[in-house]
Amino acid sequence: MQARIRTRQLTLDVPTFLQRERPVSGWAGMFLSAAFEPPRRSLVRLLDRIDLDIRDGDRVALLGRNGAGKSTLLRVLNRVYQPTSGTVEVQGSCQALLNMSLGFNGEATVRENVYLRGVAMDLRSSFLRRHMDEILEFAGLQDKAGHRLRTLSSGQRLRLGFAISTSVQHDIMLMDEWVGTGDANFMARATARMQDRVSGSRIVVLASHSVGLLREVCNKGVVLEAGRLVYAGDIVESLRAYHELLAKVRDNQPIEFEDADAGPVQVMGAVEEIALAAGGGQVLLKGWMVDSQGRVPDGLVLDFDGCRYAASLRERTRRPDVQRHFGLQDDACGFSATVEVPPATTLADLSGARVLGGHTAAEAGAPLRLAPAVQAAIARAVRA
Repeated sequence: MQARIRTRQLTLDVPTFLQRERPVSGWAGMFLSAAFEPPRRSLVRLLDRIDLDIRDGDRVALLGRNGAGKSTLLRVLNRVYQPTSGTVEVQGSCQALLNMSLGFNGEATVRENVYLRGVAMDLRSSFLRRHMDEILEFAGLQDKAGHRLRTLSSGQRLRLGFAISTSVQHDIMLMDEWVGTGDANFMARATARMQDRVSGSRIVVLASHSVGLLREVCNKGVVLEAGRLVYAGDIVESLRAYHELLAKVRDNQPIEFEDADAGPVQVMGAVEEIALAAGGGQVLLKGWMVDSQGRVPDGLVLDFDGCRYAASLRERTRRPDVQRHFGLQDDACGFSATVEVPPATTLADLSGARVLGGHTAAEAGAPLRLAPAVQAAIARAVRA
């Protein structure tokens, strides 16, 4: 199964409490103000209707000013926060380098803290036992294993957190800034491990203010402002959009956001080959599919004799012709799929059947065009 991150209309509201400020004099005035004008609870929107599709092989840069929502989005993708509305789908094991001290207890020993943080990361205790010496050696804390964590310096705690967090390779890596602190020896080893983990990950999402790093690591980008999506595309265009955003902020110009209410997304595509497996019951399909926003849907359904049969996508293929025609950034919009349809024993049985596309099988409702060769093949089978 391929790794994937998909969000639809992702929104996060968090409560905050505001105290109205009023001039007071002395302790009595402060007491009366606190007693009779308690803080008011209100909701603050941190993320606002964000749609994202991140696919296997993507290295995505999160761009935006401080407070734009980058770290918050990473935490939602890592299930630290649950969205107020909308959906988040994450396929594949996930590793997050967001908070190096998560799960630590200052009164516990260094060895005990390896277990505490490992459990917080969903690592098994058997795995941690096998790799304990390796983790302590990487952090340079073999001789501190029995010491309480609070006796360590902040740099030593950082090294321990990094060593635990990167002890296993995951499909998806979420990072809030590249690790950039520590002594020279540790940084050399940490950089080498980070590069190895990034290379081994199927998806990387990195929030950073280092444009050079993002150009080197990422192939796509997402620009956020005030919790809303400004731009999503390839890294060069994303960096251009980010710099244009900064220029507009400096000049106090209005910022244009992607319209979350621009109407329903249209799915279009074509079935270019159709065949029946030997013995019948399984339909083989080849073609391409995109939506009106340039994204590649995954849902495919065969509507046959009043029933819907979900397809299984076996392979994604590159289609430069479709990419050029629609101006897509991602040309892997071709598909090869199989559909289990027990009633279909010959190609003639598929006369009148429809192939429907959508971002999921449940949403699939857009008829895909049957290429002339497909129509001709079914017609020949009917005449025979």
